[in-house]
Amino acid sequence: MVPKAPKSVHAARTPPAEFADDAVAWAMWLYYAEGRTQNEVAETLGVSRASVANYLGEARRRGLVSVQIAPDTLAMVQIGRSLSERYGIIGAHVIPEAGDSGQDLRRRLGIAAAQVLLPHLSASTVLGVAWGRTMLALAQALPERAIPALRVVQISGSSLSDELYSPEFCTALIANRLGARCENLHAPAILSSPQMRDALLAEPGIARQLARVRSCDLVAIGVGELDRSVIFSDSQFLTAEVIDHYLARGAVGVVLGRFIDPSGAEVEGPLSGRQIGMELMELRATPQRICVAGGPEKVAPIRAL
Repeated sequence: MVPKAPKSVHAARTPPAEFADDAVAWAMWLYYAEGRTQNEVAETLGVSRASVANYLGEARRRGLVSVQIAPDTLAMVQIGRSLSERYGIIGAHVIPEAGDSGQDLRRRLGIAAAQVLLPHLSASTVLGVAWGRTMLALAQALPERAIPALRVVQISGSSLSDELYSPEFCTALIANRLGARCENLHAPAILSSPQMRDALLAEPGIARQLARVRSCDLVAIGVGELDRSVIFSDSQFLTAEVIDHYLARGAVGVVLGRFIDPSGAEVEGPLSGRQIGMELMELRATPQRICVAGGPEKVAPIRAL
């Protein structure tokens, strides 16, 4: 039975002969085959937009049109749900494989991460941002918004790197895209000694900035594999000897400049006690955490995290 359209200021028009006086079939054709909007279909049929929605629902019930999810997309959803159940996380968003790597993969990860992140942002959010090439891709993929009361906080210490994926730049770019307040951490990521770090942490200004870091209710981070090509906030401290030290002690990845083993525990080494920024226990205490990573080399560190 064809649903009756509610009264409209327009007079309902008779469907063309090829639709055999079937308004449902006519609406279905205009919307699905010709790609018109529901408003445009309503104007053509001379009915309300609500009537068009009813017609389209009736078309699906009668089998005039069917909606199918692309197999690749369905598979990604199923994989994501399986990962969520297995590792006890809120959600896992898996992007389809495109046979790419390096910069192209990071670009696609950034686009996906931006879509995941945006619904979680509001004026009351304190967003903590890490650094790295994937975080830069996320920042570049964010559409422009205006959330003035949103606070975007740098959670890793600053570096002397000229690269665009430095902690300061990633934080500033994300804040700029979201029209938000940027709060940088004005302290080096790594100090020359634990004593120097302790002295700097005793400074009231630095203590206030680290209190902001601990106030984050949502963080966006990347995770790095541990090999000779690992990206670090200040490369002068990460020599081949330092990398070998952590590898020999079972480290498989780097998160916020901290080295982790397969269980996610921090591995002690030459840089221990010299770093400034969010610590692993503070990261795990953050209510919401979004990790953005991809590629076969990231499997071990992602699983550890």
